[in-house]
Amino acid sequence: MREVDSITIEEVGIPGIVLMENAGTGIVRTMERVIKNLARKKVLVVCGKGNNGGDGFVIARHLFLKSVNLQIILLGTVKSLQGEARTNADSARKLNIPLLEMTQANSSQLSHALRHSQVIVDAIFGTGLTRKVDGLTASVIRKLNVSGKFVVAVDIPSGIDSDTGQLSGPHIQADLTLALAAFKRSHFLFPAAEAMGAIELIDIGIPTSVIDRVAESVSVLEQDDIAPLFPKRKRNSHKGTYGHLLVVAGSTGKGGSAGLTALAGLRAGTGLVTLACPESMIPSQEWHPMEVMSVPLSETKSGAIAESALQPALMALKEKSALAIGPGLGTSPVTLKFIEGLLSNISCPLVIDADGLNLLAKSKKLLDRLPENSILTPHPKEMSRLTGLSTANIQKNRLKTVQDFCSHYQVIVVLKGAHSMIGLPDGRVRINPTGHAGMATAGSGDVLTGLIGGLLAQGFSPENAALAGVYLHGRAGDLYAEAQPEQTLIASDLLDYLPSAIKETLR
Repeated sequence: MREVDSITIEEVGIPGIVLMENAGTGIVRTMERVIKNLARKKVLVVCGKGNNGGDGFVIARHLFLKSVNLQIILLGTVKSLQGEARTNADSARKLNIPLLEMTQANSSQLSHALRHSQVIVDAIFGTGLTRKVDGLTASVIRKLNVSGKFVVAVDIPSGIDSDTGQLSGPHIQADLTLALAAFKRSHFLFPAAEAMGAIELIDIGIPTSVIDRVAESVSVLEQDDIAPLFPKRKRNSHKGTYGHLLVVAGSTGKGGSAGLTALAGLRAGTGLVTLACPESMIPSQEWHPMEVMSVPLSETKSGAIAESALQPALMALKEKSALAIGPGLGTSPVTLKFIEGLLSNISCPLVIDADGLNLLAKSKKLLDRLPENSILTPHPKEMSRLTGLSTANIQKNRLKTVQDFCSHYQVIVVLKGAHSMIGLPDGRVRINPTGHAGMATAGSGDVLTGLIGGLLAQGFSPENAALAGVYLHGRAGDLYAEAQPEQTLIASDLLDYLPSAIKETLR
């Protein structure tokens, strides 16, 4: 953002004070839309001494001109301000907007101001903070957090480093965060993301061409990224036109995983799906799901796929458009031998999940043999098994973990969780904003595997299949949560809402 601001000001010729004005007016418009009866509420604007504070002064001025009852608290003195922040502070003073220059000596007045306010605007720190907050500012942040008032954060909640997603000290817990010009990494990286509340993006007048010029390896997925990936279907087509997905999944007691994966492949729009599973599962799988074909594989006494099933599986793989493998397989040593043989003979696009990943972790040499751009969809614990890193370490360094793994093995990784991220072999990472905590339920990942596999079978590139699959999977969950309590979601609900998610995205 520093580079973007610099180019905009120095090369495009848009002054910094104009960008600050645009930020303030955009935030006020959003507050009016989001906060019911804002004009009747008392607003407390808490400003720091930098440009974030300058944004706060602009916000206060526009609220004041709309006859909103408000007060500004500046953590410092007006005479200590510089540049655009000083200019906007002087304007606020000339309009006689109530302004308290807070020091340690008069900090007790904050409690009185909070008691008589309903909305707080946090304009203390912006994206440049890299240190732990202490002293008076730390005390103010703690008081704001326990006030129980609705808090609007300007750009990012104060006290949070904008890049790492980590928390090192006191920070604002916002109800609404209004990101300026572009999202920052910590808007989506936990634990910092927990402090954001609802997030919206504010256009401050920076040309898109400037943002596009600045190289950034991490970006957020948007609906506009997904819609162009879907080709328009020709009227003169048939089921063979849209690919044939082979799903290798299941073991005794885990047939549901296999069924969910196969049906998700069909819901993705694939013309044909065949499920290769232990032969004892065939009677149930012939009926659920009815639209899926099946191939019986020899199995062990415990109901896992046996090594002797390799040749039938390879025969089933012939002329298939894509392979989805892993859900419900189990981790039997015999099944590992089967997987080693199968993965040594893969030529079609591939997505691996669940026990497929756990088997890879048992035989790390297989990772080096995976075809380039194979898609792996681990949750953090599975990623721990693949990398040898602790789950806590992975969760603290999700971006780096994904980037390092994808670069080393030249694969695509969907690291599931909040927020799921898609790592690409060239070091780029896309963060997915869709989905919610209710999707942390058994079978949700199986649906994602089938969805990605189905897109691969239709001819999507591995990158596009991963991006579209993750986005639509999360969006299906969001649509469910708009109609029902999110905690009641089960994986098959995602299949029911997937058509609506696709329709909305392609609109």
